[in-house]
Amino acid sequence: MENSELYTKLTSELAELKAQLEEANDTIEAIRYGQVDALVVKNEDGHQLYTLKSTDQTYRLFIEQMTESAITLNWENNVLYSNSQFALMLQLPLEKVIGKPFTSFIRKEDVDYAERLIEQARTESIRGEFQLLKDDGGVVPVLVSLTTLDLDEGPSLSIILSDLTALKDAQRILELKNKQLSDSKLAVQFLNDNLEKTVELRTRELEFNIGERIKVEEDLRQNEARLTSILQTMGEGLIILDEKGNIVFANKMAQTLFALSEAEILQRDFFNVQKECFSMIGKSLKKNQHPITLLMASASSLYDHELLVINAKDAALYLSINASTLVDDEGRLTGVVATYIDVTNRRKIALQKDEFISIASHELKTPLTSLKASMQLLSKVMILDRTSEKVPTLLEMANVNLSKVVRLTEDLMNVSKLQHGPLPLDREWLKLADLTRECGNQIIDGMPIELQILGELDTEVYADKQRIEQVLVNLLNNALKYAPESKTINVLIEHIDGFEKVSVQDFGKGIPKEKLMNLFDRYYQVDPEGKQMSGLGLGLYISSEIIQRHGGVMNVESQVGQGSTFSFTLPIVAK
Repeated sequence: MENSELYTKLTSELAELKAQLEEANDTIEAIRYGQVDALVVKNEDGHQLYTLKSTDQTYRLFIEQMTESAITLNWENNVLYSNSQFALMLQLPLEKVIGKPFTSFIRKEDVDYAERLIEQARTESIRGEFQLLKDDGGVVPVLVSLTTLDLDEGPSLSIILSDLTALKDAQRILELKNKQLSDSKLAVQFLNDNLEKTVELRTRELEFNIGERIKVEEDLRQNEARLTSILQTMGEGLIILDEKGNIVFANKMAQTLFALSEAEILQRDFFNVQKECFSMIGKSLKKNQHPITLLMASASSLYDHELLVINAKDAALYLSINASTLVDDEGRLTGVVATYIDVTNRRKIALQKDEFISIASHELKTPLTSLKASMQLLSKVMILDRTSEKVPTLLEMANVNLSKVVRLTEDLMNVSKLQHGPLPLDREWLKLADLTRECGNQIIDGMPIELQILGELDTEVYADKQRIEQVLVNLLNNALKYAPESKTINVLIEHIDGFEKVSVQDFGKGIPKEKLMNLFDRYYQVDPEGKQMSGLGLGLYISSEIIQRHGGVMNVESQVGQGSTFSFTLPIVAK
């Protein structure tokens, strides 16, 4: 009996609690959807009216329907209110959010930071970023804006949370793309005419804002400008070809080498950029024989391949080509990058060396042959008659030829010294007029030539006597060599701007203007085929180097048909 009454009583209490729960749920729903503006609560002091300032119907509906998450916390950081978007972001039903501590939804590593933000928000509005925990264990990066609210029941915090997941993904993708761009070859970047469109398309696909897109475009323009500047200032000619061999880029040096304007060169391919093209054995090359044609067919590389090219202004240039093919990810040819280096001077030096070896062999062989013949004859004469009148003559012939060999050998040794280190100078005070007269007397002894020394005859210089004598002998010898019919050689000594200047003038045929600039080059001869032009082509080169080591300069003036004037200067030094 008692059990039956207890059961009935419990059933009645359960029904009453269910009714209270339904009433509470209805009240919460009414508050959420703006159907309640105030609550009357009975407590120990009687009934108290709570007006819901934040429950304005329009405002509450706006909060509920907004795409951002919104919650309200009491001063103990418990959730008083949450819109559906916040619960949806956490993958939780709303009833598991209301009344819970806000920090229970925050990733453990961010709790301390979030609590500092909440504490700071009690005195000022503030923003920050941290990550929330979803019900499935995942995380959601959010941007939070915290502001205090003044409700009847006391102060609270209003928090607006923006889901940053899409933005973070976009940023990661952007970082990846930027890394891929920086790892790409500069030449490929430059060739890719569609790169800017591709970046713009990816920007739209990733929903970049306008500021980010402008920054990316500006970075690309700056990179292209830097690359273009580097390519334009290269000392080598650079040409970039498409897959058909047409020129799509040519820097300023390439335009100079081929004597074409930028507009002209971009209308041509690698073959018709020059008038003619020859191999190093002098064979005229057709397009299918050109090394770049063979390169494109084999997809290999080309290193220091020399060609003789006739450019648009009919200038002949020796060019060294280095080239490499460009291929896409599937190995298909997309173009060629080629550099052209002007090696004309290198080739000329090589030819001069070959000529020098030939001349040196001839110049050394001639006196050595004569010396050998003289010594053989002398040996025979000495056997037959030691007192023969031929002995002095043969000895003189041998001595002359031996002197030639010694002089040629000294020239070679002087060149070696000049190339491999400083030339030692044994300076002393000497009179230029006296030294010139000594050198002239040795050279023109017995010849019907008058040596006139004019100007400052008492001038003294501080210099290496042997070296300056070598220079004077060379200039006087050249005056005789290039003007064999001249009856006079003039030497003028004068003071000019802190220097002593010595000028040697002959009245021979003169030297063509186009050959003057090369006179002081190593191995250079004005007329290697002339009968009067014996020697190694080293005299003026050595003389010029000697004068430079003394601090002076060497010069030449000449007019065809009127003769030449070679001069050198030596600095005036206080005695």
